[in-house]
Amino acid sequence: MAKLGAFIDEHVGPELEKKGVTEADIESVIEKGGVSAVGMFVDAFMMCLQQARNAFRIMTGGTRTTDEVIEAGNYGWTNDMVNGKNFPMRPMPEGPREIVFLEFDHDPGSEEVLVEAQRQGLERPLYEDALFFGEQYPEEQRNAPIVFLHKPWQSPGGFLFVLVLGCDGRHRRLFLYYFDVSWFQRCRFAFVRK
Repeated sequence: MAKLGAFIDEHVGPELEKKGVTEADIESVIEKGGVSAVGMFVDAFMMCLQQARNAFRIMTGGTRTTDEVIEAGNYGWTNDMVNGKNFPMRPMPEGPREIVFLEFDHDPGSEEVLVEAQRQGLERPLYEDALFFGEQYPEEQRNAPIVFLHKPWQSPGGFLFVLVLGCDGRHRRLFLYYFDVSWFQRCRFAFVRK
């Protein structure tokens, strides 16, 4: 717990000071808040911990093709329609992008997920985010399917699809799934933190 104390001293304290919080304010919370103040702090910390567990930094950019990034992802199975023709690698700024997951306690529809992401100030992912994420965090999709609700790709048959990273037991998969569906509760939805 020494790291927590150092973190509070180095980062939290100065931020509280910037907001006008004084030593007297802190003493008041400690004296008058008692156990409920501890509970609120622990709840806030647990919320931060959950956000940290659901955040990943990917590196984007470069000159590789879609097919090269997919090959580097070393999937056990890839949908044949996920290729450089249908999902050409577009120029992206070189550097990090933060991917965060949204999770639900029920089976949400795509529109519900998009509304929640907007409410939280998150950006919709690009399909390139899915390709880079699958390459850079190959084991993460074994925990639960990761859905990237990018602008849907329209198939020759007129159906709208998005990229999903999943696992069928032993093999990691990169596949397409219908955009306009109700997703299973266990899915995680990838968005970009601005």
